[in-house]
Amino acid sequence: MANDKYICVASLLTARTAAAISSIQVAGGGAEEILKIIFKPAGKNNSDFSAGKILYGTITDSKRTIDEVVIGCEGKNSFSINCHGNPLIVENILALLQKHNAQIVEPNEMMIFIGREKFGDNAIALEAEIAGAEAATLDGAKIIAHQTKARLYALANSWLKTGNIEVIKKQAKQVLADSKIANYFINGAKIVIAGAPNSGKSTLFNYLCGREKALVSDIAGTTRDWLSAKIKLKKIVAEFFDTAGVDENLISQNIIDAQSQALSKGLIENADLVLLVVDRVNPAIVIHSTGSGQVAGLTESLEKLVVYNKCDLAGDVSIGGLNISAKTGRGVRELIAAIEQKLGVVDFDIKKTVCFIDRQRMILEQVVSADTKQRIDELITELLKGGL
Repeated sequence: MANDKYICVASLLTARTAAAISSIQVAGGGAEEILKIIFKPAGKNNSDFSAGKILYGTITDSKRTIDEVVIGCEGKNSFSINCHGNPLIVENILALLQKHNAQIVEPNEMMIFIGREKFGDNAIALEAEIAGAEAATLDGAKIIAHQTKARLYALANSWLKTGNIEVIKKQAKQVLADSKIANYFINGAKIVIAGAPNSGKSTLFNYLCGREKALVSDIAGTTRDWLSAKIKLKKIVAEFFDTAGVDENLISQNIIDAQSQALSKGLIENADLVLLVVDRVNPAIVIHSTGSGQVAGLTESLEKLVVYNKCDLAGDVSIGGLNISAKTGRGVRELIAAIEQKLGVVDFDIKKTVCFIDRQRMILEQVVSADTKQRIDELITELLKGGL
């Protein structure tokens, strides 16, 4: 969508389903003029479209009244039409706006349009406006907000004035490293519960969910597909995945088991953290003689925590590591603390300089590998002023 102050755009910001109220945003050059044509105020003092005013009346075409509405005047050439949530009414209002030369756009395009009016060519501030509204946690939103005028924005501007490209590359590498942890606050973490069949993965998943979401039985291999649930931990939100028990012997048994094994391994390889659940009653099933947690076929370099389950059945003998009972909840609080410690979020400074969307990350990765100051300056300029 062209960024032109003379363009008027309109977008439905609420869901395209039946609701009590729907909200249509109208913004840009000519927005007020269009509303003065199609809006009929109720009362003499209901036609002032200056910022901060709330107007009541009807949306009307040349032949009929479409709906009673409340219009919020949010700023110069920025208005919110709040109408009844009947999808037919919404479509009729959008069609009427389009008839008067307003461009109908998607909600994200509307946010970009309004953001450019507000932030000019500060692409980081514009991206923060959008990403901040979708952050998984309050700390995630704060991390993003810190980047708009200080932090990432200020550091990138300082790079334009720095002649030493090695210093720039070193700082960019640090930003990328810190961004990995910051992302857990902003978008959440993906944690896969893995282990041998019948080790208690689904029981642990259900305990974390607070309800029975996964089917549990004493028969090994009950879970053949995967389930997921988003769970609020102390610092972050994590999406936990309950997977089929990993067993190389199952791959050759039948197509269903082979597909289940492939799904489990795919989820594991893309996880931020793997909880390797070991049956403490029979730990030798998945534990090598070295004592390190390992499931056959899994990459050794994966970030993982070894969790010894069924401590309520194994007596008082400790074999080290995290001992829990997924059935009774014993040790689960300590497990959650260990998860956040492993992910690095416990002592993370939310005022650190980070990138918070893929566009920024990809640009910084190119900065790290750039050979000349000219190329770095081009990338930094794109970071600061580039379009979405």
